[in-house]
Order: sequence, then structure tokens, then C-alpha cells
Amino acid sequence: MKATRATLAIDVGASKIAGALISDSLEILYHEIAPSRSELYGDADPDLAITKTLINSLLQVAKEKSLIVDKGGACFAEYVTPEQYLNSKDQIAWSLQPKEDFAALTGFDWVIESDVRAMALAEAHASQLKDFLFVTVSSGISHALVINGTPWAGATGEAIGFGITQIDNSQESPILEQFSSGLGLARRYQKSTGEVVLSAEVAFAQYEKDPIAKEIIESAAHVLGKSLAAMVDFLDPAKIVIGGGLWLGSDLYRNLVLASYEKNVTKRRKAPEVVNSVAGSNAAVIGAAIAAN
Repeated sequence: MKATRATLAIDVGASKIAGALISDSLEILYHEIAPSRSELYGDADPDLAITKTLINSLLQVAKEKSLIVDKGGACFAEYVTPEQYLNSKDQIAWSLQPKEDFAALTGFDWVIESDVRAMALAEAHASQLKDFLFVTVSSGISHALVINGTPWAGATGEAIGFGITQIDNSQESPILEQFSSGLGLARRYQKSTGEVVLSAEVAFAQYEKDPIAKEIIESAAHVLGKSLAAMVDFLDPAKIVIGGGLWLGSDLYRNLVLASYEKNVTKRRKAPEVVNSVAGSNAAVIGAAIAAN
């Protein structure tokens, strides 16, 4: 009987860490999630300790399931260079470069990628689209321009910076991600109410009852839709595909953003269609596995 081979895939995010064992046909054989932070502020997963515990757990599962694991792929909510090195500490409190750190831990090679490019790879595979703008709206906000099925990394790997777009109608924060992402929404709501908030779900649950929550969510959606329209002017994509937990998980937010986008993109002769990601909530780990292979 032929042994089943699997890739160990990890997605290290600002709010959670996902790990999976993925077959050569990109079937998820096992999946596990751990929180990457215990409070709203501060960096996630100091020294990647939670991530490395998850890796060891997945290796134990692989052993129990008689899976052969000899390669790993990991994606991060950080800038990643073309040489696969992390080049920022905006979200994750890493200390050693994971390419070497994870190889020393597991005994096999790892491919390191940014989370949004990994998600875009998974989307290109799942949808068979070749040319599109991929945007993730989750704990953070980022983008990747996909050309002929390949996410464009840019000269230094930093062509993912939709979230650092300067916004012109907020005195609270200077960039889009701090205003319209899941963490941004939660932090704005906590600051405005004084409540202890762990996620944007708290604000969304109060949307109909609390005018503060309503204003924060609607203003965030307006700014994000307007910024998407600006990205169309910059990049002229054939289609926009959006994924990420906040986008796929909230009909309310999605519809508010789309209304703002449609209002602000009307000057285009033919504005690109905005569609939901078909790669779904596991796009990042699947994309990490694709990158590793």
C-alpha cells in the first residue's frame, strides 16, 4: 500500500494561527486552529511559540495517521521578501526567521510567503482565474495583483500594501487597516465605549442597538469601498476577488462596502466586478501548501 504524503501548512495571522496537513491533491487531511493573541493590543505570538507548538502537534497527528511529511509551507501577515524572509514586525512578534527556525524544528525545508499571496495562489487554483486583484479583509487588510496566475510580489515583496492606504476622512487613524479591518473596528469600538473588546464581532452584535457601533461599522465600510474604487484607478484589474474572515463572514459589512464601492467607482466606463473568494476560509493554508510544492 502506497503511503500518503502531506505538506504541513501554517497560516500565522494577527488573530489566529491555522495549521493543516494537506495532500498532494490539496485535500485537507487534518486542520487545527489556535488563537494568536489573548488581548486586542500588542503583537501576536511572541517568538512564534504558539506556531511552533501547533507545528509539533500536526507532526504528531501525521505520525498517528501514518502520513509522510517532508515539506512545509508557512504564510504570515507580514511583508515577505522574494528570498522568503520576513521583512516587518507589524503584527507578529517573531524573533528568528521562520525559514531557518522551522527547518531546525522539523528537519525539513520550508517555503515562506505572505498570507495574501498565499490566499491569491489558492484562489487562482480554485477559480481558474488568471488575472485579477485579490483583496483580503479580515483582522488586517491586504492585496495581491495576480497576473497570469501568479501573485506579483514587487521588487522587495511589498506589493501587498492596500491596508496602508492613507485615508482622508478620519482623524482617528492614518491608514485603512487601522480604520476598516477587523482589528481596526474592534479597537475603535473599544476606544469609543471603554468596553473590553476581543474582536469586531462585539461591535457587529450591537449594530442595531448601539449608535456608536453603527457609526463605526458604516464609516469603516464607506472608507473601504472608496479605497477599493481608488485601487481600480491605480491597477485597472479585470476582476476583484475578496476573501478573509470579516468579508466572507459578515453579509452586513460586505453589502455596506459594496454600496460604497459602487458609488465611488461610477466614473469608470466599465468597473470591474467584485466577487467573493471561492477558495474560502482555508485559502491561506492551501496557498501555503501550493507554494511549498
